Amino acid sequence: MYHAKISREHRTAFIILCDRSGSMAEECLLGGTLMRKADAVACIINMLLSELINRSRRDDGLKDYFDIAVIGYSGEGVHPLLPAGGKERFAGIDELARQSVPSQPRRLVRTLPGGRTTIVEYDQRQWIAPQATGDTPMCGALAEAAALTTAWCAAPRNRDSFPPIVLNITDGEASDADPGMLLAQAARIRSAATRDGNALLFNIHLAGRDAEAAPQLFPSDRTELPRIRYAELLYDLSSVLPPCYDELILALHPGACPPFRAIGYNCSVEELFNMLTIGTASSSFVI
Repeated sequence: MYHAKISREHRTAFIILCDRSGSMAEECLLGGTLMRKADAVACIINMLLSELINRSRRDDGLKDYFDIAVIGYSGEGVHPLLPAGGKERFAGIDELARQSVPSQPRRLVRTLPGGRTTIVEYDQRQWIAPQATGDTPMCGALAEAAALTTAWCAAPRNRDSFPPIVLNITDGEASDADPGMLLAQAARIRSAATRDGNALLFNIHLAGRDAEAAPQLFPSDRTELPRIRYAELLYDLSSVLPPCYDELILALHPGACPPFRAIGYNCSVEELFNMLTIGTASSSFVI
């Protein structure tokens, strides 16, 4: 299980759920620059999309290894954020690369081995624009992800593929459901399956400006999280990760004890990027 090699004939799917509620207007730091959480998360998602395109490059061109959907949820409802064609709301790598989207200059501070810092300047393509408006209809977003994962796994061409990965990025509690409803939708996502395994659900909670609890990434047990009801709920929503992720997580947390849960709580933006990178690590199985 969870060993399927990814090819053009056997893609995998990434579904990113992005909280765009009003609380995402709170400020945070990204690469030494102060910005809104909404801007930082949009930047990180755009960086990830660029990285997935780069992972798909071969000498003879781009290969469509991934189906990608990005779903935003805010006071304006639950909406796809990529201009993907068709009802499935997925975009392929080649489609993403060909889309005409604006670019924005970015300036990040990087820390080099030894502690020295350097400034990196580059043009970042902007598939996703930031937004911070209204409530947090997370249950609706999870329901959309459940429908997408179920349909994707049911398609005959995907039955032998590495299963879909859902990555939910949020900084607050759902405004449209009680815990039981959220748990039910998360269970729908995790029950969708290919012959290689069940879909995996990651929940990544962004820290508030005045967060007191230390960040916790990929805990092995709920006791590692702060004794906060919402932290425990996110733990219960998230998948238990298969062993194919252990090596990457142990590199981040030497001495930790698998199996790990696919949750990050009180994450900084940099830790968000680390979790997204590990969450999409199935692309390392590309042939």
